[in-house]
Amino acid sequence: MSVRIGKIELTGVQDLHTEEARTLVEQRVPEQQGSVFQDLGREPVTILIDGLLLGEEALSSLETLRQAHAKAEPQSFAADLVVGTELTEVVIEDFKVRQVAGYRDRFRFSLRLREHIEPPQASDAALADVNSGVAADAGAWSDNSLAAAGVLQDPASLSAALAAQPALLDSLDMDALGDAVANKLDSLDTGQLNGVLDTLAAADPGKASGFFDALGKAGALGPMLSKYVQEGAAFLKQLDPSKFSSLMKAFSGGLEFLNQLKKVLDAAGRLAGDIKDLKLPPELDRIVKGGLK
Repeated sequence: MSVRIGKIELTGVQDLHTEEARTLVEQRVPEQQGSVFQDLGREPVTILIDGLLLGEEALSSLETLRQAHAKAEPQSFAADLVVGTELTEVVIEDFKVRQVAGYRDRFRFSLRLREHIEPPQASDAALADVNSGVAADAGAWSDNSLAAAGVLQDPASLSAALAAQPALLDSLDMDALGDAVANKLDSLDTGQLNGVLDTLAAADPGKASGFFDALGKAGALGPMLSKYVQEGAAFLKQLDPSKFSSLMKAFSGGLEFLNQLKKVLDAAGRLAGDIKDLKLPPELDRIVKGGLK
């Protein structure tokens, strides 16, 4: 009779039998004869093996069996007696061995094996990946929300915050950013404003256009453009020519309006100078100069 446990084939098996049982709970019924049995399923199969280990490989096989017993690791199992059953893995519950007197490589052994059954999968195991993904998304959302809150406190920090948190714009509301800039417009210089505009235009022109619209809703567009006009050429020198076309597209003509406004003011200044140089009749001269004042 051949029996295989893990990688060891036991060829000298002399006795092998199994013990199989079911767990039945007896439920007695008052005033009735007999009982009702609740079947809780079968118990793990127990296998008892007696036999001999022979030959030069006997000691090596014994050592392997001892290690498997000590570690309580499941071992694959195959035998004619259990063909057709669900028994595929066993744990060595008890192991006894003695050397047969008068023979160098002959050992008698007794093995008590118990069927190994994998524990059922946890009910939430299928959700583990989902929960992990949700936790990661929640963490990212939290980080982005904190970064967005920081930008609303200090709009000039947008460029640095976006470099550290590339997904920041997903959590940053352009209406809220427009209100923040409008509320802090007096404390922001044109360099900081230009940094906000450049950053938005480069990251997401759609967001940039929404920000420009938000400035208009907050009534900050006029004061902001006035701040730029006051600096005039200094602001225009700050513009990066490589970014100018994207800014123009992002802000729907806002910068073009700025240029036109500056040209109009320059032309008005030149016109006022020309008028002052004209020699007009005294009455008309008083009217013109009074209007210019």
